[in-house]
Formats: sequence, structure tokens, C-alpha cells
Amino acid sequence: MMLPLRLALRDLRGGLGGLRLLALCLFLGVAALAGVGSLSASIVSALAERGQEILGGDVQVSMAQREAAPDELAAFKAMGAVSHVSRMRAMAARVDGSESMLVELKGVDEAYPFYGRLRFSAGARPRGREAAVAPELADRLRVRVGDSIRVGEAELKVAALIAEEPDRVGQGFTLGPTLVVDRAGLAATGLVQPGSLYTSAYRIRLPQGASAGQGAERLKARFKESGFQVQDRSNGAPGTKRFIERLGQFLTLLGLAALIIAGIGVGNGVASWLDSKRSSIATLKLLGAGSRTIFLAYLSEVAMVALAAVVVGLAAGAAVPSLVTAIAGDALPVPPRLSLYPGPLAVGAAYGLLIAFVFALLPLARARRMPAAALFRAGVESSARAGWWALAAALLAAVATAGLAVATASEPAFAAGFIAAALGLLLILTVLGWLIRWTASKLPRPRSPLFRLALGNLHRPGAQTGRLVVALGLGLTLFTTLAVIEGNLSGQIRNTIPAKAPSFFMLDIPSTEVPRFRGLVGRAAPGAELVTIPSLRGSVVALKGQRVADMAEIPPEAWFLRGDRGLTYAADLPEGSRIVEGKWWSRNYAGPPLVSIDVEAARAVGLKVGDAITISVLGREIEARRTASWRRWRCPRRRSGPSPARCRAPSRKCR
Repeated sequence: MMLPLRLALRDLRGGLGGLRLLALCLFLGVAALAGVGSLSASIVSALAERGQEILGGDVQVSMAQREAAPDELAAFKAMGAVSHVSRMRAMAARVDGSESMLVELKGVDEAYPFYGRLRFSAGARPRGREAAVAPELADRLRVRVGDSIRVGEAELKVAALIAEEPDRVGQGFTLGPTLVVDRAGLAATGLVQPGSLYTSAYRIRLPQGASAGQGAERLKARFKESGFQVQDRSNGAPGTKRFIERLGQFLTLLGLAALIIAGIGVGNGVASWLDSKRSSIATLKLLGAGSRTIFLAYLSEVAMVALAAVVVGLAAGAAVPSLVTAIAGDALPVPPRLSLYPGPLAVGAAYGLLIAFVFALLPLARARRMPAAALFRAGVESSARAGWWALAAALLAAVATAGLAVATASEPAFAAGFIAAALGLLLILTVLGWLIRWTASKLPRPRSPLFRLALGNLHRPGAQTGRLVVALGLGLTLFTTLAVIEGNLSGQIRNTIPAKAPSFFMLDIPSTEVPRFRGLVGRAAPGAELVTIPSLRGSVVALKGQRVADMAEIPPEAWFLRGDRGLTYAADLPEGSRIVEGKWWSRNYAGPPLVSIDVEAARAVGLKVGDAITISVLGREIEARRTASWRRWRCPRRRSGPSPARCRAPSRKCR
């Protein structure tokens, strides 16, 4: 290896020449992959590191529309200190009623928070009929510390403005800013009543050295029938973590696709660079250099440039978390944990080196097999074919690249489908490039010299037609895919959200108060159309006799198995839906409980018509049989009809 290495180093002294394209392509691709992986790893690591703070305890038990039973609360206290937090939607308004806003009402006890700090920018912790409000709520209602607001039946004094809420990320999506009161303040509002839509969370702080995971498993095993959700500090914000991991996976696959496109540039760059070295290769062969020596010399040269580009790309990728934190740190769910993450960097380096090997090996192998005389005639003579060993090595490297993508993916099936689609597209574009060359060679020669030269350049020996078709096709496909995804998302939002939203939404109206509410609407807005939809909260605790808590893994598409979900009931099929499996129950049905479910959710868990599904509502488990599946349909903009709005003024037409 010493002689090939000396030849490679001497050749590099004259400059990179055509290898600049190789270095640039690899640098950009590796930097993108390493940057996405490092940013994703830094956020996930921060979520895990701050798990106690985000969750609010070592273990959290949450339940919908009820508080813990005495035996449940006793079990929680036996494990450690307990903090009780209640959350619900509510309306906060100025005392004079001129302004109101939907808020996330949060009732906490004296022990809150176990971890982190509830910090205020002004004022002090609320007591009794006092409240701490988010700054945006104070701005909207035009109130300051010392002013009063009305929530439910209570008039609360604004005691503080919230600057930091330690468990905010763990709460997930909320419909409004936070308003914090203590347990006495929550009771004063009168909003927590039987049937109210609220969530109770019991945070448990374990003794030093106790295992949070084991404690959570013991609670699940002891209270299988309770229908509550148990989390431990290792996964304080599962929704946020799942989103970050999926986004990172998606961007990684996009980066891999971009790197494959860059690989075409690598192959073209190496081929052009070797064309410029034809006279040098021929001279070396005439002076007695063997094919193996020449191959190893130029392979070493390509490898050194590729390795340098990969190292610089890794350095740029490792700096991405710091750059993103400095530029847009406030937009992230949690500040990334700034550190060096070897895993994403190793994966990015492996992708870069494998792609470089796949696309650079074949041009090097073809140059190795050419005799010295043929190298001088390479511009007008067909290139030599790469040997079978080179094809096998390139194929093995391509398989290793695909295997790496699947092995490191959070969803291997999705990654495998992506790789298969990319390989299929490469094959189609390769065949298309060959067809263009073959067709151009069979067409009659035009009389015009310009067109004759253009046509000849498509099929002459050494023409880059096939590579250009593959590179342009892959690039155009990638941009088209991104445009289609963006268009699909925009279309979903455009078609599912009414063109003109309802005038008002009224939430959590007790069923006994609906007649009185209709009267209020009739007096306030004569002729207004009012649509009421019954709803309650519950959680799915078993499917086909199997407890959800006992499932080894919940499929990603089975969103309805995570936590409590909104439930509704109706005699008729809701407008905007259609039955795709089974049949709807009759209007006067009076028998065992039946349930219909979204068809995609049912298919995610293999739930068929007639299967049993058990739902926990207010601590009571109800077993129902699946009788139908439905799917929401999306109407054109010109189609009009009622919307699922609660209240709509007559001047508003909803599409």
C-alpha cells in the first residue's frame, strides 16, 4: 500500500481538481444527517433528563372526570409523598363581562411542584380566592396584579403573573393560557361537579433510590380495573417525545434521499476527475504500473477527500443543536441538552462513506480495467465494464446503507418502504436513461448541424445521459414529494375547517341546562341556528378481552388507546360521516351497549365488527360491541350544510 499511498499524496499536492464536487456533496449530506440526528437526540435527551420536572413527580397517575378512590389514594401515599393537580377548560372573564377567554384552569395543592419551580414575574403564589395567570391572559383581559376576574361562580383576585410553569410540556396541547389556583380556589369556582370534563393527576415523589418504573408497574398490576393512566419519570412527555422522534426520522430519510442524489454527483465528479487523469493513468501503465497499483492509488485519493469531507460535515452537524438553540431556542418544547452525541454522528458518517463508496467504486473499477491504449481513445470509445467484484462490492455497500436506514429507524416498516420506493425509482430512471440513449441512437440524423450534434451527444460513448436523467429525476421527485405533502396538509386544513367558522362555541353545558341555554340563545340572537353535541370523557381499557395496560406495545396509529378520549352518543349517523363497515344502530335501539369507531383506528388494532371494547367512564367500565366503522367525508367548498358547531348566528353561512 505504500506506493499507491505515495502516488495519491503526490497527486493531491496539485489540488483537488474534480474532487471538489465529491467533497461538497458529502459535506452537505453528512452535515444535514448529523445535524438532524444530533438535534433530535439533544431534545429527547433533555426530555429524559428533565422527566421528573416535566411529569411533576417520579410517578403520575391521571384519571378523567373523577378523583382517586380512598383505596387508590392510600396506595399512592404508601409509595411516597403525593401532590394532587386538577386540570380543566374554563372561561375567565373581566368582572364587568366586557372581555372573556378560554383558559386551562389548574388547581394545585401546597405540595406542588415536587420538582422544578413555579416562578412568577410579578406577585406571589395564589391562596384561596386568588389566581396566578399567564401573561397572555392578563393582556387579553386587560388586568394587572391586584385586579379581579371571574371564573365559574368565583371572583378571583389576580395575585401573580406566571413566568415559569415546570410541568407545562408534560401537559401537551391546551386550548388556552394557564390559570393556576389552589384547591380552595378551585372549589370556589364550582366547576368540578359530577359530569364535568376535568382531569385529576396524582404526582408521587418516591423515596431516594426507589425505582419509578417498578412503582408504576405495581400500580398498573394492582388497579387493572381502575382505568387510570400511569406514567413514570422516564417518559414525562410521551406525545412530545414521539413527535420529535418521528420528525427526526422523517428528516433523516429526507436527508438520506438528498445524500443519494448527491451520490449521483459524487459518481459524476469522480468519473469526470478520472477523465482528466486519463493521460496520467496511461503514462503510469506504460511505465509498468499495474492495474491494482493504479486502482489503489486513486481509491486512496478519493477516500482521503471523502473522509475529510465527512469529518468537516460531522463537525458542522454536531454544532446544529447549539445554533438552533441560539437562534430559535424559545420555539422548542424544551431547551436541548447540549452535548456530543456519538450515535447520530456515527450514523451520519456511515451514510456518507457508504454512499461515496457505492458511487465512486464503479468509475474507479472501469478505469482499472482499461488498457493504456484505450485510455487515450476513451473520448470516442465505449468505457470498459466494471468487473463483477466491483459490482458485488457496490451492491453490498448499497445493501448495508439500506440496512442501516432500517435498523436505526423508529418505524422500520416505514423506513423499509421508503428505501424500496427509492430503489424502485432509481431502477425506473436508469431504464428511462437507457431508453433515451437507445432512441437517440436510432433516430435519423437531422440536417441541421446544431441538432445533429445535440442528438449525437445523447448517445455517444462516454455520454452522461443516464446519470443526468437519474440525478434530475431523483431531485425533481424529492421536490415534488415535499410539495405534494405540503399541498395535502393545506388541503386537509382547508377542507376540514369550515370556510366560515361558527360565531360562538359553548363548552361543557350540563344536559339538564340545555333547554334554558336554548332560551338564552333565542333571546340573545333571534333566528340563530343552534347545534348541540353530547360529549363526555373516557378511556379505552380493554380490546377483545385484553387489557390495554398488558399490551407489550401500542401501535403508533392506535392514538385512542393513549389516555382519556372524547366520547359522544347519537341516534343518527353524524353529518359528514359515512359507514364503511358494519351498520348503524336503529333510532329506538334498546339493548347491550354498541359502539362505532373510526375505521383507521379500528384497523390499527385489528378490531372487527362484533369485537368487544371496554371503556372506563367515571371509574365504571362499560363493555360494548363494535357494530360499525365510519370515516369523515370532506365536501367541496360550494356544498353547504350544518357544521358541528354549537351555535351559529343567522348571518353566517357555514360550508
